[in-house]
Amino acid sequence: MLCTDNALVFKDTILDIVVSDSAFPGFTGIGERWPAPALATVNDFGFLNESFVPVVSRPDSVDIRQVFRFDTLPRTLSPTDSTQVTAVTDSKLLLVLDTARSLLPSGSTTVSIYDVDDSTLTVDTVQSAIAARFTPARLLTTRTFTRAEVLADTLVGLGSLSSSRAFPISIPNASMLRLVKERKRIRLGLRITSGSSAALRFVAPTRNAPELTPRVTYDPSPDTAVRPWVVGTQFGDGSASGLQFRSQTLVVRDRTVLLNDGSLEAGGMVGVRSLLKVQVPRRFLDTVTIVRASLDLTQRPLRFTPGATDGVRLRMRVGIAGPALGSDPRRLVEFLDPTIEGVQLPSLRILPADSGVKSFDVGGALRVWLTQDSTIATSFILYSEGETFQEQRPAFFSRRNSNPAVRPRLRVTYTLRREGAIP
Repeated sequence: MLCTDNALVFKDTILDIVVSDSAFPGFTGIGERWPAPALATVNDFGFLNESFVPVVSRPDSVDIRQVFRFDTLPRTLSPTDSTQVTAVTDSKLLLVLDTARSLLPSGSTTVSIYDVDDSTLTVDTVQSAIAARFTPARLLTTRTFTRAEVLADTLVGLGSLSSSRAFPISIPNASMLRLVKERKRIRLGLRITSGSSAALRFVAPTRNAPELTPRVTYDPSPDTAVRPWVVGTQFGDGSASGLQFRSQTLVVRDRTVLLNDGSLEAGGMVGVRSLLKVQVPRRFLDTVTIVRASLDLTQRPLRFTPGATDGVRLRMRVGIAGPALGSDPRRLVEFLDPTIEGVQLPSLRILPADSGVKSFDVGGALRVWLTQDSTIATSFILYSEGETFQEQRPAFFSRRNSNPAVRPRLRVTYTLRREGAIP
């Protein structure tokens, strides 16, 4: 006889799974790809891969600069002609700007390029030392532009529908010739200045098509048969090292202040991220089939902050856990895993001035955790997709709040597993 009661019964429950949470400031991306200390680098794991690198200015609080390193500069006319370069023309730094991830004021903005190299040092990555070299005596050139001018400079083959724009900056030929003849390497520091907040996000040296990455170009001969040199970024001899940056982000000024009540926050020109360490009852996961799951955060309204009524997309990501990262919670926040077993959690558009419960879909993470070792620590990282180019920084009440009703909670819709049932 067949079972007559074969209907699925959906149930809902709320679980307090967050065991600790906290916010961490100061995230801008470190620059280009580099091997992280103590992490394996097989199949690209252990590398920090930045798709974009920022240059940011907010006159009252933020100054983020970028250094591009070109440590191999050709000094001959061509690969097959060993004649030494004696003159150059049409010298430029070629960058590609992502306008969708940049904040471009309507007025004028100036990009300044400095020679920040210290040829006496082999390893030269100390931020404070590099920042001190942005001086008038080291200024090579500037480019002043408007938003309209940038948007008009489309890339060949991409057109106006793409958010990528060509962003060339001319370098004085005399300066380029001197650098080529004397040092064989250049390290260019970029900063921007504007009367209002501005943020430029350039395509990073790695994980992108070569024609989109930062390059230096110069023509070593008036002979049209001799092609201009186009040089990509490189640090030293190009060998892997945890101190090597083909591009490096410098946070020269950051006056970001976290809320004094311990709220969870995400976003800002210098990014704030929040870590939520969670413990999901394994017995519960082993006896149910997850239909839907959301991590519910109660938003704390911020009505008088920059961009309070403008939306920004926030996303939950799963934190990488393992002995290489140790117990430092900031390192867990620094290393983001974009996908977990092919699952990327959806984002939510949040207005800082809003209030109420915001539900972040985390069902994909719970389904994957079912297949993992239950002893592995699990966590969620809340961050902004507008980090470094959108000012908005929404806030949410923490598990430490005195009111249990506004603390983070997991809401699950599920069905009980029916082992061995006859359909």
